[in-house]
Amino acid sequence: MKLTKIASLILAIALIFSLGITAFAEELGSITINGVTVDGGKPVATYAIYKLLDLESYDTDSGAYSYKVNSAWTEFFATTEAKAYFAVDSQNYATWTAAEDDATVAAFAKLALAYAEANGIASVKSSDNTGEFDVTGTTGKFENLELGYYLVDTTMGALCGLTTTNPNASVNAKNGAPTINKQVMEDSTGNYGKENTADIGQLVTFQVTINVHQGAQNYVLHDKMSAGFTFGEVTGVKHIVGSTEHDESTENYTVTTAELGDGCTFEVKFSEKFCNSLKSNDKIIVTYTAMLNRDAVIAGEGNPNTAWLTFGTKDHKTEESQTITKTFGIDIVKTDSQNKLIDGAGFKIYDAAEGGNEVAVVLMDDGVTYRRAEEDKTGVEIIVKDGQVRVVGFDNGNYYLEETTTPAGYNQLAARQAFIISDGNLDATFNDGIFSTGSGVHVVNKTGTMLPETGGIGTTMFYVIGGVLVAGSLVFLVTKKRMGNQ
Repeated sequence: MKLTKIASLILAIALIFSLGITAFAEELGSITINGVTVDGGKPVATYAIYKLLDLESYDTDSGAYSYKVNSAWTEFFATTEAKAYFAVDSQNYATWTAAEDDATVAAFAKLALAYAEANGIASVKSSDNTGEFDVTGTTGKFENLELGYYLVDTTMGALCGLTTTNPNASVNAKNGAPTINKQVMEDSTGNYGKENTADIGQLVTFQVTINVHQGAQNYVLHDKMSAGFTFGEVTGVKHIVGSTEHDESTENYTVTTAELGDGCTFEVKFSEKFCNSLKSNDKIIVTYTAMLNRDAVIAGEGNPNTAWLTFGTKDHKTEESQTITKTFGIDIVKTDSQNKLIDGAGFKIYDAAEGGNEVAVVLMDDGVTYRRAEEDKTGVEIIVKDGQVRVVGFDNGNYYLEETTTPAGYNQLAARQAFIISDGNLDATFNDGIFSTGSGVHVVNKTGTMLPETGGIGTTMFYVIGGVLVAGSLVFLVTKKRMGNQ
C-alpha cells in the first residue's frame, strides 16, 4: 500500500515537471512588422526571417537572457568577422561584445544576411510562402515561432531589424521604396523642368534626383532614350545630406552602356559601400548629357527620355519618370506679288538681322527636306522647288532668312527677313492648291517693268507717224497744184 502511494506520488511529481518542461519547450512567439509596403492587399516586397540564436531562457523583469548559437549558423559565428560582434563560449552560449549603436547593429545584420545568401542558409519563414505571413493593412505578422534572436530581412532593401521573440516582438520597416524625379534643362533659361526645346545637333542636359529611403541596397539607375537622342556622358553625381552636398567619387558608381538586357540606353550602378552610407531623406543627383540627333521627331509628341531605379535583392523598380524634348520645322514659301509660287530662289538662315552666325543646314536623305546640321560646319544653300521648301530641327527663337539666289527676272530682297519660332512649327497652308497668306515663312519677290529700247515699238511708232505725215504733205501739194492749173 505504501509502495503504491509512493509510486503515485513520484508519478505526480514527474507529471508536474513534465508539464512545466513541456510548457517552456512549446512556448511560441511572433514577429510583427509595421509599415509593410502593400499593393492590392499583398506585400510588394518579400519579407523573411532567419533564426541566428536559440533563446534558452529569459527573465523579463531582470533583463536576463540566455542565448545559444542556432545550429544552422555555427560556422558563421566561428568566422573572424562575426567574432567582432559576438563571443561564443565552449558551451555554445553567445554574448554580444560590440557597441550597441544603430550603425554597429546594422553592420552585423548585413554581415549575417550576406553570409546567409552566400552559403544558402534558408529563412525560417517567408512572406512568399502561403500562410506564413499574415497581412492586415500595412502590418504583417509571422507567428508560431520558436523563441530566439531573429534577423528580419526584406527584398525592398537591407534588413528591417534584429529582434528577440520573448515571446512576441515588433519591428518597424525602415526601408520603404525610394523615388526618382527626372528633369531636363531649358538652355534659354538654365532652369530644369519636365519639357524643353532644342535644335538638332544641340547637347541637352538632364538631371535625375533619387530620393533615398533607409536600407538602400543595390541601387541602379536606368535611362532609356528615344531614337532622337544620342547619349553623351554622365557629367557628375552629387550626394546631398540636408543642406550639404558634395561631388561623389567615380569609385562609388559605374556607368554601363553596352550589353544591357532591359532596353535602356545606359545604367549607373552605385557601389555597396556607397549604398550603405545612405540614410533616409538623403538625395542623389545624377547629371548627364545627350545630343538631339537627325532622327528627332519634329514637334508632335516630341522626343521622350525615361528613367527609373531598381533596388533591393529582387530588382524592385520605382515608377518611371519622363521628360520631353521638342524641336520644330518651317515651310519657306516663295511667291510673286500676285501670290503665285515661283522657283529658283536660294536661302541661308542666320541668328541676327545683320552679320551673326549662319544656322548650318544639310539636305536630308529624301532629297527634299533640309535639317539643322548635327556638327558645327558651313551649311548648304536652301533651294526652293515648286515654290516651297521644308527645313526642320529648330529651337525656339528669332531667326533671319537671307536670299542668296534670286529667281531670274525678280528683284533681290533688300534685307534679311525675320521669323520667330515659339513652341510650334511654321507650317504652310494651302486651300484647293492656293497658298494661304500668313502661313509658313512667306517670302515675296517683285518683278520690274520692261523699259523702252532701240528698235523697240516706241521708235517704230515715230517712223509710222512720220511716214503718214510725209505722205499727207505730198497729197496736199499735188492737190493744190491741180487746183491752181484749173
